[in-house]
Amino acid sequence: MKLVIDIQREPSKDGVVLAKLVGRLDANTSPEFNERLEALPRDFTEIWADLSQLEYLSSAGLRAVLVAKKWADKENFRFVILNPKEEVNEVFSMTGFNRFVEIVHTDKEKEDGVADDSLGGFYPLSPIQRWIMDTHFQKANSTMMNEGGLAKLDDSIDMERLAGALNDTLAAHDIFRCRILFHPETGEISQRFDGTLSKVRIESLSEAEFEKRKLELKKPYQIIDRPLFHIYLIIAPSGKYLYVDFYHVIMDGVATALLFFREVDNRYLGKPVKQPGYAYADYIKDIYAKPKNEAGAAYWRNMLADFDESKHLPPSDKDEGSWNFNAHFATLQNIKKDFFRETNFPEHTFLLGAMMLAIAKSTGSSSTIMSYVHNGRTTRAEMRLMGLMLTQIPVRYDFDKDISVGEFLEDLKQRVAEGFQYRDSLDTVYNEGLEDDCATFILQKGNIMGNVSGEIPLCGTVATIQELPQNKASAVENSLDIHVVCEDDGTYRLKLEYDASRYSEGMMSRFAEFVDEMIKGLQENDKPVLELLS
Repeated sequence: MKLVIDIQREPSKDGVVLAKLVGRLDANTSPEFNERLEALPRDFTEIWADLSQLEYLSSAGLRAVLVAKKWADKENFRFVILNPKEEVNEVFSMTGFNRFVEIVHTDKEKEDGVADDSLGGFYPLSPIQRWIMDTHFQKANSTMMNEGGLAKLDDSIDMERLAGALNDTLAAHDIFRCRILFHPETGEISQRFDGTLSKVRIESLSEAEFEKRKLELKKPYQIIDRPLFHIYLIIAPSGKYLYVDFYHVIMDGVATALLFFREVDNRYLGKPVKQPGYAYADYIKDIYAKPKNEAGAAYWRNMLADFDESKHLPPSDKDEGSWNFNAHFATLQNIKKDFFRETNFPEHTFLLGAMMLAIAKSTGSSSTIMSYVHNGRTTRAEMRLMGLMLTQIPVRYDFDKDISVGEFLEDLKQRVAEGFQYRDSLDTVYNEGLEDDCATFILQKGNIMGNVSGEIPLCGTVATIQELPQNKASAVENSLDIHVVCEDDGTYRLKLEYDASRYSEGMMSRFAEFVDEMIKGLQENDKPVLELLS
């Protein structure tokens, strides 16, 4: 196939010449490409080389692109590579050309619904994305926001097929092309969804090289204009391995465990994959398309105005200065997953109620204020959307009425729903630090990377978790984070992450007992709530 070069003015953009290349750019055809460009009259400011139909790019073709770029720089023209096909784009990535030649993917943006001229391709961070990033900046050299781990694969795994499943999944969602950048006009930290995707490839490493790679993977992300995930397929003498890690700004636990790995599974096993018709860029755009809700800002300020550690956190039994991380684990004895098949109350409402009662019980206070971390997916489109959707909603309850357990849970469900009505105003909470000291409740459906035994189902086999990022030891300095994990066998496990300079292990053990006691009490619909607190 020869090269066809069609050069014409771009009617929709003043001063832009579009050079469309069809066929092959190689040793035989590249001289014509450079000659045609240099013969153009100098009455334009930009030249765009459309490579959407270029089938092949040789080393001579690369040189021709470099010559064209140098010529454009000398003539003070902007030179842009437009919409290279995947195979050609891989050549640019592999050789590093994408570092000094501007590459624009408008075709991919249109396909995914990402392009938005009003935003210039830049999108603001969502409130929770900004909160996560600002929190990470407090310990910028930590891996506190790394989400993932290293798994040893079953020997029967077809590594080539798994690589294909991973690459197809990454290519299907705009969130994996996310890049964090400073907006060129405002200077605000922003995001784009047009970054280059490098393919996951299989690497064969010696054990020494493998150990060295594991050390490299424990480093924090470089976040400005860099990929925000690491995925490696490794064959070492000790076995086959998969390393998957996402920067928390782009992915949450639901996206990782329930969406990403499920899609990889389906692609590997040849099952159909239904793609959402909603891109993450659309989700961000929708957030900021709504007018600012001043009523929501007032709602959150009013709720959190009188937060008091002595009333709204378990009482401290230590005072040892600086924050120090520790964790307490317990299996909840008084609840099984089967219980929720027989009750009208959602699992998260019931367990949130138990945590709020446990705090009130431990403090002797008549009110509780805490943060509730929800997966944020409330619409059908959001349920299948890959990306960070978490919502952290403050909830307050005053135990000043003589009501039954059933009435309390119904009331709490309405409080949570009310909070979701104002979730678009949560930037007020995050920006003003209104809930920084609150205890936090998080319900998880199994671990992001494996169950208690460290195993995850993968591609019809079972993979074994080898290592996780060291994020817990450097986590955000909260006084108390309450995690409840629903395991695959229907049991519930309690994990209390706490400030060991404030609480002893014994205090956390007693608080865990209060949680189990409140869970048992909440299973009696007619029981007075005040009786649970007495």
